[in-house]
Amino acid sequence: MLYIGVMSGTSCDGIDVALVKIEGQTIQCQASYFQGYEPQLKAQLLAVIAGQPCAASVFNQLDQQLAKAYTAAIKQLLSEHKLSAKDIQAVGLHGQTIDHQPPVNTWQLGSATHVATSTGIDVVADFRTMDVALGGQGAPLAPALHQTLFYQNEPMVALNLGGIANVSLLDASGCLGFDTGPANCLMDLWSQKHLNAHHDEAGQWATRGTVNIGLLNRFLSEPYFSQEPPKSTGRELFNEQWLAAHLADFDQLPAVDVQATLLQLTAQSIADAVTKFMSDAKHMVVCGGGVHNRALMAKLRELLNMDVLSSAHFGVDPDHVESTLMAWLAACHQQNTQLDLVAVTGASQAHCYGVLYPAL
Repeated sequence: MLYIGVMSGTSCDGIDVALVKIEGQTIQCQASYFQGYEPQLKAQLLAVIAGQPCAASVFNQLDQQLAKAYTAAIKQLLSEHKLSAKDIQAVGLHGQTIDHQPPVNTWQLGSATHVATSTGIDVVADFRTMDVALGGQGAPLAPALHQTLFYQNEPMVALNLGGIANVSLLDASGCLGFDTGPANCLMDLWSQKHLNAHHDEAGQWATRGTVNIGLLNRFLSEPYFSQEPPKSTGRELFNEQWLAAHLADFDQLPAVDVQATLLQLTAQSIADAVTKFMSDAKHMVVCGGGVHNRALMAKLRELLNMDVLSSAHFGVDPDHVESTLMAWLAACHQQNTQLDLVAVTGASQAHCYGVLYPAL
């Protein structure tokens, strides 16, 4: 059966769409499409995520703009592969997170109702709020899929490097997962400010700098890093204001050294978490956009006593694991599968994730 997964993550760069064939335990991403956000839409989203005050009408407009963008991306994927709505069982739609503050709430924009009626395909969305209502973090949701895709009967780690980094610690007893802290979000912010570029390509700029230990320790003093899981985070914490506050006493530091220190922060916070909770892991499988940051991958290999490999080595495109997750969650919902992520999110019980928005 064919499903479509639609993901727009904390990097806030655009929309990943995956065409996924799911037969039992076999999950195969057969095609993908990426549509970057229009600059104005991205700017508005980042402003809202940063907490800038705005009228309710702005949220409504963004909800509709995102729904139109999701619809266009889905239709483009279908067109490229000569498929129609009737070929697809359902769309798994994550939406764009604009506020994530468990245990209070989590909020994603992008009207699933409008996507369903515009595409003619049933949409499963709102994957996180039931988990939060049950006392959980609502995130991360990927560990259950990581176990299905990657676990090979020995302790291992799956790492997703999006805007935020999250780990899935997998062994025979099941899985533990949580957000470790920033992956690309702070490095991207600094690159945009000083390079006028979306990101530091392959980490080349960071490699020209020197890690400042004082600044690194200042970063690592953030209480989130020592907080016990279950835990999750986002741009609500690790944002431009957070970075500026920590840099206040380091205003003479060269920008390139700050970038090197931010890369070290990402790698160190991940390594510390893995060492604390799964020191016996044999290897780490990495997915997400950060897998293309060669400097970051090299730093992880330096800090961890295990093989660190792209998910591509296991036949899984690292750029489409999250959108594949959305398709898989939609399939699980249609089959009324109760997913047990209690140890991951802290929810009080297993439950069926998502809400169905049927096409008319």
